[in-house]
Amino acid sequence: MNHSKLLTLKRYVTLSEAAERLTRLFGESVTVIDILEWVLDKKIVLSVKFPYGVKVIACKYGDHRQLQSDFDRMIFGMFHAPKELRNEHSRNTEEYKKLEMEYLKDQYKHLLSNLQEKYENEQPDIYQEYLKYKDKFTFDFYMEELVLVTKGTIGKSFYLDKDIYDFPLVGTERVWIENLISSLKQHTVVERFVIDGSFLLDEDGNILSLREQFEDSPEDYPADNLPEDHELVITTKHLLEFEQSLMGNDDSIDYKYSQLLLASILKILKESSPKKWTQGELSDLISEQSQFKGLGKRKIDSFFSQCNKLLYNSIK
Repeated sequence: MNHSKLLTLKRYVTLSEAAERLTRLFGESVTVIDILEWVLDKKIVLSVKFPYGVKVIACKYGDHRQLQSDFDRMIFGMFHAPKELRNEHSRNTEEYKKLEMEYLKDQYKHLLSNLQEKYENEQPDIYQEYLKYKDKFTFDFYMEELVLVTKGTIGKSFYLDKDIYDFPLVGTERVWIENLISSLKQHTVVERFVIDGSFLLDEDGNILSLREQFEDSPEDYPADNLPEDHELVITTKHLLEFEQSLMGNDDSIDYKYSQLLLASILKILKESSPKKWTQGELSDLISEQSQFKGLGKRKIDSFFSQCNKLLYNSIK
């Protein structure tokens, strides 16, 4: 593995820099388009770097749990209540409560009907399980215990405290990458969006919903775009992991062992009488040394082959 000391000091590289490095490392042409398509295939992780000093708003995103009846109450108040009753004051009136209860009872009936229709014919095994607990699905259970799990924002929005985040590819960020590939290939770019907006991934694995605020509004909404002057980058960590995956874990040798192998070769050459060593002779002799017992001759041969390939590509 060709570890660069300067690379390990950098937090990230641009897409062009990553393409140039992979081209040198493997001796085959790698383009920015190649990297972006590998990102879509989830073979390498793409990140975004925000400009210094720019405030970016986000909110945690994940499983959002609430009572099914509470969700249905919200839907009734927004879309099904008479327009003259769609205000905070009217929700405490007897008329509103009566209409709301009628709506909830209808929703409960639809729920039972949908369960039977969905599972009886399509998934009979699940339907048999449902029948065992059918008596539990009372109206009181629907009102007080039945939990609806949906994806949504969790907690309050906050300003991001770092400048680099990964893309989880679950929202508009995937569309951005697809559009960028189309643009680089000089294809027609079709304007698309995802209603939930775009997402980021923090160091702890939390999915974050990228948010934006409109002027004079305390509310924030899913963001369709990234801040201006952002950069699409590959972090050093993800680039090295990708290189390692291409090299193959079985035949790879870390930096420490690479130094030990070089020192061992120099020692053999200094202590032996002048002769023309073959690669096989060197690997046989080195594999017998105690400090390399855990590697095995195959890994050492593979290491030599990789070194020869790198040398050949560097002098072409």
